[in-house]
Amino acid sequence: MTPRLDRDAFHRAWAWLGDRRSAEVAVQALRRGQLYAYELDTRAARWRWTAYPVSVLPLDCLPIESPVRSHA
Repeated sequence: MTPRLDRDAFHRAWAWLGDRRSAEVAVQALRRGQLYAYELDTRAARWRWTAYPVSVLPLDCLPIESPVRSHA
């Protein structure tokens, strides 16, 4: 069985996703190398989403190759 968000919890999560200020806080934390977690309490459970920082490769280190074409 897959748990689902009730209507109220869904609307709170949707509002958080659309909140630019919350997004900026998350981005700043990730840029500092910190994880960012969001918790949402519902009647049935507590949901937790966690974003972890990752390194980004500079574009100039990626190999540029032409596409491989099949002659079949």
